[in-house]
Amino acid sequence: MNTCIRAGRPWPVLAALLAVAMLATGCNGDEGKAVPEAPGDHQSPVRVATVELVSDDRRLRLPGMLRAERRAQPAFLQPGYLADRLVARGERVSAGQALAILANPALVPTLEAARARVLELDERLVQLEADYRRAQELSERDLASADQLDRTLAARNATRAAREQAVAAVTEAREQLAEATLRAPFDAVVGDLLAEPGDFVVAGQPVMVLSGAGALEVEVSLPEGVTSALRVGLPVEVRSLASGETLPGRIRELGVARAGRLAPAIVALAAEVVEPAGWEPGLSVQVTLGQGAVQALAVPLSAVVDPGTGRTRVYRVADGRAQLTPVEVGRPLGARVEVRGELAAGDLVVVAGHHQLLDGDVLRILP
Repeated sequence: MNTCIRAGRPWPVLAALLAVAMLATGCNGDEGKAVPEAPGDHQSPVRVATVELVSDDRRLRLPGMLRAERRAQPAFLQPGYLADRLVARGERVSAGQALAILANPALVPTLEAARARVLELDERLVQLEADYRRAQELSERDLASADQLDRTLAARNATRAAREQAVAAVTEAREQLAEATLRAPFDAVVGDLLAEPGDFVVAGQPVMVLSGAGALEVEVSLPEGVTSALRVGLPVEVRSLASGETLPGRIRELGVARAGRLAPAIVALAAEVVEPAGWEPGLSVQVTLGQGAVQALAVPLSAVVDPGTGRTRVYRVADGRAQLTPVEVGRPLGARVEVRGELAAGDLVVVAGHHQLLDGDVLRILP
């Protein structure tokens, strides 16, 4: 009996310890836990700026290279071997000056054969003229039939036509032989040589590059959406990248874009500018095109958020909350930047404190 009482004595002690622990922690098991804030209690402090509508005098700068308005790549009309080249790179040539000579063994024999054909037909025509006169005399004395006279006349006329063709062949052969000497079409400078003496060249293959003396021009490629704001005759500025010197120019031609190529524009230097010192074909230049004043929305650059995905955004203030708004960034406008998106002039955008913002957060606007 005493043993049973001694074995049960620890239970009152344990019960007392449990009671003390419950008193220390409180009877309610939820006490000590953090009480969550009610939705909307937290406000993110931010600073904001106004979206402004500004007038932007747009100026587009495009790279280009000077070239002569008159350019040519002379070629022979016949195939053959380049027998001789009479000019060197950088040499100035005059209109009609011989540039190169082609060797084609067939040209001279062709001319001689055409001349021989003319002589043959001349002798035959003399004989046919005599036959026709004789046939006329016999016909007048009723010693020859009318059919015989007609046949003689037809043979003579056919020979005359053949002779005219032979004369044309002589003229063609002579011109082809003359074309074996390549001549300058206008006053120019030899920019490059594309074939060496002894090379075989086919008909139409350029032998050299000529840049005409005088007026200069630049061809530039226009970005998408720019052509509509330009017109032929629009004044432009052409700046030399080597010296920084500028010259006036104007748009002379406007092209259209096609597959794989932007729209081209030809810019001519002003007519009063003729061979300016230091300006020559091949010079790298920058062409500045004025597109006139346009209206654009602008925000401070600090308002633009780029998460690294290439999709730029801003946080617009809407009913006291941050509204994530995708935008497309354009040109810098002083301390601001042009933006295009679902914004309007007068809207507020976050410029500071937006790095921890989420779409829909409640805002506290700081002064």
